[in-house]
Amino acid sequence: MNIFFPLRHLFLVVGTLSALFLGSCSKKNVKKPNLLFIFPDQFRAQAMGFMKEDPVQTPNIDRLAEQGIVFANAVSNRPICSPYRAMLLTGKYSFSNNVLTNCNTSARKYQNFLHEDETCFSDVLKSNGYSCGYIGKWHLDAPKGPDVDDWRNSIWDAYTPPGKKRHGFDFWHAYGCYNEHFNPYYWVNDAPLEDTLFAGKWSPEHEADVAIDFIGTNTDKPWALFISMNPPHNPYEQVPEKYKEIYRDIPVNKLLNRPNVPEGEQSNTARQSVADYFACVTGVDEQIGRILTALEESGQAENTIVVFTSDHGEMMGSHGLMAKVVPYEESFRIPLIIRWPGKLQPATNDLHISVPDMMPSLLSLIGLDQEIPTGVEGQNLSGHFIGRRADAPEFTLYLVCNPRNALGGMRGLRNDRYTFVMQRNNNGEETGALLFDNQSDPFQLKNIADNEPTLVKKYKKQVFDKIKNINDPWIIYGN
Repeated sequence: MNIFFPLRHLFLVVGTLSALFLGSCSKKNVKKPNLLFIFPDQFRAQAMGFMKEDPVQTPNIDRLAEQGIVFANAVSNRPICSPYRAMLLTGKYSFSNNVLTNCNTSARKYQNFLHEDETCFSDVLKSNGYSCGYIGKWHLDAPKGPDVDDWRNSIWDAYTPPGKKRHGFDFWHAYGCYNEHFNPYYWVNDAPLEDTLFAGKWSPEHEADVAIDFIGTNTDKPWALFISMNPPHNPYEQVPEKYKEIYRDIPVNKLLNRPNVPEGEQSNTARQSVADYFACVTGVDEQIGRILTALEESGQAENTIVVFTSDHGEMMGSHGLMAKVVPYEESFRIPLIIRWPGKLQPATNDLHISVPDMMPSLLSLIGLDQEIPTGVEGQNLSGHFIGRRADAPEFTLYLVCNPRNALGGMRGLRNDRYTFVMQRNNNGEETGALLFDNQSDPFQLKNIADNEPTLVKKYKKQVFDKIKNINDPWIIYGN
């Protein structure tokens, strides 16, 4: 199944990546490149129109893909909201930054939140002269309220006060974790806890308004703007009618076109939700288009690195599941497009890139490779952006970990052909393995682990060799 643009990988590269951009960052009086990082929540890789998988309309993302590098093998190593964000900002895996699960009052007792003493992506940018802005969902702080044991009874939203907890973001138009899309509230800059701004409109539209204003008023120094839109995260039905209308009359079996969506009750929630999910996708795409147009009109597009990605995918009925966390492609793989006009040639790149790799890679791309913090566990892969070389990573890690019990969970990997996952119960006992041949079985319908003991043994060793270096407690219990 060919999911990429024809001939996208037949591109010409002249010289090395450093030769392409080093001059623009080293000359005196030349402004460092801006960074526009857009990551809507729960936006799966298949839900981009150019992929020809989900039947969605995303003209602005499609155009961005034509102009940038599409990373075909990007993943969310721990596919859930808070751990992704912590890995992105710290360049460390969950065991080292201590954000192993979502931030709420059931996880707070385990110190499961982003700590002030971490040196984050934004801290580095701020200390190197950047104006840093954050818009939308933060979900990295510990909410106030009584401790609870069940995450379903948790308080999720949290006020992050100005100062060290904001890690260098001097422009702040954000909230913790609040899923009201039609009238969301925000804490703006130095506003105290009791002073919230209610937007009064669909959250992606409001956040695009704020981003457009930020871009138009920040022209005298380099800036980095992170925009975390909540849709297409549920509640899916909270999306304007004009986007719903696009999918209203399309039969559900045409929308849920993946052969791994079972019939019957298992996927009924998806059948009821898919049209609204795609409506959210198209609505987010329109707002991204507005932001990119404003960037162009400001005259800063040529000197701005644009990143489009997401914190994890959405199962939407595949294998009878909703949401994320699981190792299937719909959850584990994420969109990743990076555009820098004149510096990065448009292409499709099959580099295996993990979330902790984003911080060091983008810092290097900007010209701040000497500023990458020493504790970073991700790799600087910017040298592979012009095409994967022999020393590129062979796989990405998959992790399910929880501060409540270090013995259980899942560990695995995804490489050029296979997805492998092993599971342990809360006593540390192995309870099974998954192995999918994504080449012959792209919808992961057949677990071949029992038929391929040699591969299972090989991949198990590769996983353990990797997690030895990221403070994974599984190492204590052997391999």
